Amino acid sequence: MQRFILFLLCIYPINATKFPGFVSLAIVDTFTGKNENILLEPGKTAKDEQNLFKIKVQNIEADEENPSIAWVDIEMHYQSSKLDLPVCVQFGKLCTNQVYRFENTRYIIGFDILPHLDDETFYQS
Repeated sequence: MQRFILFLLCIYPINATKFPGFVSLAIVDTFTGKNENILLEPGKTAKDEQNLFKIKVQNIEADEENPSIAWVDIEMHYQSSKLDLPVCVQFGKLCTNQVYRFENTRYIIGFDILPHLDDETFYQS
């Protein structure tokens, strides 16, 4: 399952031409193959369903040279169990066209960008 998800992330390009849009973070468990998408919003903190990751988004910027990607400035903490202290696994910008695996975790993360919908198109359907 994990290989299939990574294969899909590599084949389908992430489209950020209409950025600003919606950016979600995909967390894939390499042991079980389960995945979860979390919608990221600038200035807000998000958590996954199991409360393993705490993700604080500073901002989301479109890339100036390549409009098909964006940069997400995040601070991400990982807590493997309720008894452990959270560990900062990311502080700074991540590119949305890459897949990341953090040290000492079994999780892989990637991004997906959903372009902002035109209000007229939304209301017509």
